[in-house]
Amino acid sequence: MSPRTTRMPTIPQIHTYLRANGWESQPPGIAGTIWNRHDAMIGIPSDIADAPGISKGIVERIARFERKSISDVALSIRYHLMDVTYLRAANDRAITDTIPFESASTLIASARRLLRAVGTTAWRERGDIGGNYARQGDSVLRKSRMDHTQEGSFIIPILIPLPPVEETGTITQPQIEGLELLRAAPEPFERRVTRTLAQSLMAVREIIVEPERSPSGDDLHAVIARGVSKEFCSALARILSEPSVSEFETSFDWAPAVPAPETIPESVTIESDASGKIEEVANRLKKHRDDSTSTFSGNIVELRHVGNDEFGFATISTIRRGRRSEIRVRLPYEAYQEAVIWHRARRAVIVQGEVRHGSGRKLVVEHPVNFRPIDEILLQFPAEQ
Repeated sequence: MSPRTTRMPTIPQIHTYLRANGWESQPPGIAGTIWNRHDAMIGIPSDIADAPGISKGIVERIARFERKSISDVALSIRYHLMDVTYLRAANDRAITDTIPFESASTLIASARRLLRAVGTTAWRERGDIGGNYARQGDSVLRKSRMDHTQEGSFIIPILIPLPPVEETGTITQPQIEGLELLRAAPEPFERRVTRTLAQSLMAVREIIVEPERSPSGDDLHAVIARGVSKEFCSALARILSEPSVSEFETSFDWAPAVPAPETIPESVTIESDASGKIEEVANRLKKHRDDSTSTFSGNIVELRHVGNDEFGFATISTIRRGRRSEIRVRLPYEAYQEAVIWHRARRAVIVQGEVRHGSGRKLVVEHPVNFRPIDEILLQFPAEQ
């Protein structure tokens, strides 16, 4: 897709960027505030009536300090706390730069339905939402923004603002001899929504579209666990069925402020001739009854292992029964070592197993049936009975 158009960030965005990158602000004066880092100094005036002009001058000084181009720094600041999803509909990448107005209207309306659907399934996986949209997902939808369109057939950027997150790192507790403990910040729900959109599109393409056979019951279970719903499939099929659309491409730029998943593909493309197959799955999901009580997904936020113990524990930050939860999964040491690797790559995982209350009323899965990165699409579930 085309690169993002360079526009100057706002003063509040500059403040956030400076703070996140180690700049320290001095007490504000009458004219403004001085920010320092090492031997560098940048002044930001209090009077921002001419915000675009002021922003450009500040960005230029930051760019000189970072030894980067002005456009790169402006983009880094502007999108520091923004996940950006680019939606592209086209019938010829090389020569087409417009799209019929009716098709554009369908794309925008259906894109809203896609985002609303994953806002709900990011909170609770379900094959048929049936009008019971999660208010948490709708809140993310209300905060989302549409940026200016770009060249390249028909491309629109959707911006999802993220909240600042706490620092991550290794925590040591000397009072427990031999303890290996790694703790990370939970994934913001806003990021979980965008990630669910990406993995849902991946699942549709690789589990529903690409195989020549019709999806099995296990396939439906797998796509639901990754955030796919009837409403999601219906909205996607509607985009693909537009006569002027031969393919629908979605690409993702993750906010620099929040560690991004390393193994989610940068873009997912689905051809228009898949619309019928996707609509068929939408109808099946309406009738499909899926028990998701023993399946959950999320990021690894804690890894714990003591001495020569044959088992370690990975704690997953997830959403269970409408609440944010942390569920500890007991793993053989070899699987625990794999979990450490997945954690470092920021790969969300999907877990299947019975959740029980352990010591201290903590949720735990003692014997997981499956524990795999969620981006490994061909996850094997037990055969249907």
